[in-house]
Amino acid sequence: MILTSFAPSQHTDAELAAVTVEVKYDGRVCDIDAEQLSGLELSSIAPIRLSRAYPGRQNYAGVYWSATTGRHHWFESLYEKTALSVLDRDPDVVDIATQPFKLRLGRLGMMHFPDFLIRRSDGSRLIVDVRPRRRIKARDAELFAITAAWAASLEMHYRLFADLTRVEEWNLRLLSGYRYTRWVCPGSVAEMLTARRGEARTLRDWESYFGGTSSPARGLLLAAIWHGALEVDLGRRLEFESVAVCAGRGWR
Repeated sequence: MILTSFAPSQHTDAELAAVTVEVKYDGRVCDIDAEQLSGLELSSIAPIRLSRAYPGRQNYAGVYWSATTGRHHWFESLYEKTALSVLDRDPDVVDIATQPFKLRLGRLGMMHFPDFLIRRSDGSRLIVDVRPRRRIKARDAELFAITAAWAASLEMHYRLFADLTRVEEWNLRLLSGYRYTRWVCPGSVAEMLTARRGEARTLRDWESYFGGTSSPARGLLLAAIWHGALEVDLGRRLEFESVAVCAGRGWR
């Protein structure tokens, strides 16, 4: 996962305890105790804010359908959309809420809207902010540091999605089109992948192994990369001569 840690700021326990949380849960906006956050069903959390379109707006907002959750999730920029696709590919992520809550930073005189709240397979919660590093201003850095400290005080994790390269972004946008259920793995393809575990071939060579089904071979090939059944370096632009290693499994 393309996430980095962010050094928490130094604040007293009293300052962090004064932070309040506002959520939209089961259709109702309410304040909750910070400790309650780990017990909320993410599928019942609606975005606490939705940005509106206006003339001259630079960011493109919309919704992203997640193969992990089977739901649509609001995003406020294409960079956030790509971040969602990264989370969607991570087998450790089991649920996602976007724009999940508002933090009122009490005595610090600030407020913050984290971008994502993630539930992982071990039951832990992860708070994620999304911002290209070149666009992180001093105030942003302060908010991220405070949020990291607040999360740590609750024994939750905090990460920043900030270091995606243009090539990685291009590759992920291409592959995300093959996350849908129409690209389910045929039984014959799953058997082939199991039998060829550890083999390394170019994508051009692999494509021939995905034929003979009712689905286009190239689409299944890209779906295999999306689901991690074929492992390839996404830090380099995907081409037919890119080398992929078989993980030895199919996908659902």
